[in-house]
Amino acid sequence: MEYTFQADANVEEEYNTNIFLTPGPHTDVWGTKLGLNTQFSAAEEIWKLDGSIRLDNYFYDQKGLNTLNQFVSLTGSYFVTERSQFALRGDYIRDSSRTSFIETNDLVFEQVRRNRQTINPSWTYYLSEDTRLGLNYQYDNTEYRNNDNTAFPHYQIHFGSVGVVHEYSEYLKMNGSFSYTSYSAPESTTFIPGTLDFQIFRVPGTYENRTEEIMIDYATAIVGFSYSIDETFDVSLAAGGQYNKTEAGSRTIFRTAFGDPILDDGEHISSSSLTYLIDASATKRFEVDELNLDYAHTVSPNIYGNLIEADTVTLTGKHKFTPTLTGSAQFSYTDRKTADQRNVELNRQLFRARSELIWNWSENWSAIASYQYSRQEIDVISNIPESHAAYLTIRYRWDKLQY
Repeated sequence: MEYTFQADANVEEEYNTNIFLTPGPHTDVWGTKLGLNTQFSAAEEIWKLDGSIRLDNYFYDQKGLNTLNQFVSLTGSYFVTERSQFALRGDYIRDSSRTSFIETNDLVFEQVRRNRQTINPSWTYYLSEDTRLGLNYQYDNTEYRNNDNTAFPHYQIHFGSVGVVHEYSEYLKMNGSFSYTSYSAPESTTFIPGTLDFQIFRVPGTYENRTEEIMIDYATAIVGFSYSIDETFDVSLAAGGQYNKTEAGSRTIFRTAFGDPILDDGEHISSSSLTYLIDASATKRFEVDELNLDYAHTVSPNIYGNLIEADTVTLTGKHKFTPTLTGSAQFSYTDRKTADQRNVELNRQLFRARSELIWNWSENWSAIASYQYSRQEIDVISNIPESHAAYLTIRYRWDKLQY
């Protein structure tokens, strides 16, 4: 039996002028992140176990931003024969909406604790030396712990897919897949204090904004290929269609200070749509440089349970100055279109530019300095929020243990 273990720890200092990228009033923040990451594995001839544990702890000088995040992943693989392999993966995530959705470019103005559990069994079977069939199922359960006054719904996702990959030649790989996803979020209610105007009279009270159960089902079919033009230039393209069906609704009740309802307004929405999907990329490698261009058109639910359609273009460049000093720059632009449960459209454009320098001054120690500029335009808000953020990270990586 073979065992491996590897770990690294990091300390990061952050300065951010607009940490939530909000159009309203905001202040500069200073923060510190303490991180620990471990990876381990065990293997024999017919099975393998891989796992990882990551801790990201954030501490800021502004109240309400501190968060302790945990990410645990465990994957077991069993090789029935040379052609057949079963795998089972489980993930547990405990983080905040701010730290988790920064990576997905979602629109988050609140920090809410998120708990997520995922179970993912799969089966891979080689039909031949060049062709493999994959069956995959995944269940996600996500809950938000302190969302009494937000619109973040708990939700569950059932996802199933079947896919085929064929290596046509040493340079050309072809693939196709069909998947079905069922997204459901139970009814939720938020309470917002306010007033109701009756000509010259204003009645104080509370608005109860109730969201009915959200049901989104979508079926996706995609075909694609990846091709190595030469040893330094790779391209890939996947395209297909997706059918979406949404059942949702909303209800607003205004109650006076005595609890009496004097306004009850509800609406149920049932809609369906057919849209296209694209995922394309090109990578060019030079002697000390690498360029990568990605474009994707996607449709999926966002954090609020609304179906969102997005076009994203990302350009990434890397340059190796010396054997120990590496730099990178990334530019991304996202155009998002969505409508809430009241069928109110919300469109926004997000631009991000990030530069990074990595200095590996020894086999175990490294330093990372980075800067990020963010800007977003929201069609219902005239003010354009911007953010400047700087990060400095010191990382130590222990030697890999293998026995």
